[in-house]
Amino acid sequence: MAIDRIGNKCCGCRACLQKCKFDAISFVTDTYGFEYPEIDSTRCVNCGACEKVCPIINDTYSSDTGLCGMAYALDAKTKYNGSSGGLFGVFAESIIAQGGVVFGAAFDENLKLKTTKAETLEELIPLYKSKYLLCDTSYQFSAIETELKKNRIVLYCSSPCQISALKLYLQKEYDNLLTLDFVCHGVGSQSLFDKSIAYTEEKEGLEIKAVTLRYKKANASSHYYYAYSYLKDGKFHERSDLYFSFPYYNAYCKQLVCRDSCYDCKFAARERVGDITIGDFHSIEKYHPDIDRFAGVSMFLVNTPKGQKWFDLIKEKIHWRKMDKETIYKNNRFSDEVVIPSEQPAFRESIANEPFETTVKRFLKPSRDWKKLIYYKAPKFLRKIIMKLR
Repeated sequence: MAIDRIGNKCCGCRACLQKCKFDAISFVTDTYGFEYPEIDSTRCVNCGACEKVCPIINDTYSSDTGLCGMAYALDAKTKYNGSSGGLFGVFAESIIAQGGVVFGAAFDENLKLKTTKAETLEELIPLYKSKYLLCDTSYQFSAIETELKKNRIVLYCSSPCQISALKLYLQKEYDNLLTLDFVCHGVGSQSLFDKSIAYTEEKEGLEIKAVTLRYKKANASSHYYYAYSYLKDGKFHERSDLYFSFPYYNAYCKQLVCRDSCYDCKFAARERVGDITIGDFHSIEKYHPDIDRFAGVSMFLVNTPKGQKWFDLIKEKIHWRKMDKETIYKNNRFSDEVVIPSEQPAFRESIANEPFETTVKRFLKPSRDWKKLIYYKAPKFLRKIIMKLR
């Protein structure tokens, strides 16, 4: 199978681009904003290297899950910095403390999401938080390989497909590589995110400098707040709100923006590719009523002996409780069974053929979700009553 004939099964990991020695592969954007590989036939020598590193064609599953449960960082700052319980931060800080290096997703100065290296706690900050769009890994797998060959401890945290891609790219196991995959619900495109930024800037008359999805707001009514810092009249300000008011985030929460491969994802399964799997645990209060889900709590699965070794090294820095595997599996996405929203085809066609403002008015106006808006704006005691009646 030629790599560019995978079609919409492609997850956009860019392992093929990074492995090709002949610069025969580039990534092009389709009419819906998604990036796919394209082969230059004048450069390609049919060596097959691109196919050998494709995670869609090949499998890299780790061993069966062992220890699993719920957890959150004991350090308040580390917990706050994370989207959920701050487990990524605990592992990352431990790696850096031992002279290691961390690779994860961060926005650059132009708000492009890229695989980024952190060697200090300060450099680690941009890697925190969920981003919900495809991360550009271009030429970072070789950077990871370089650090591994220096015998440095490396932590790579990413979506399962990208971790699988890295393992295939490396073509060997490294004892000094720790991989954290997260329970992924799909990724959207950088193109659509860029359009949302431009739309918001024009509408509000400002220049956005940084965006935080999964912003932890005091007395939150939802996990899905966002915040952005912006430059206006020469001064920096910050604004936060529910996901409805930022088009990209609204579309993501409605499951309208994901790649085709995300709706039928081979990695949304009980078999995992990372040494450790982390994810949200929004329903924790059903099992442990004493834990505030809005303060931040994660689920975790230890998938390999290496993962268990690292978990043992950091467990004094977290509050954790062992839980049954089936409980973990049923409270997050561990299946490829996803119902594509009925509006998704029309949404895509609108993105491809209409001004972005028209798409927002048709599909993403906050007023379309007025019932949820009323619920989220209601006092906490009233929300609790509503939840009990559901």
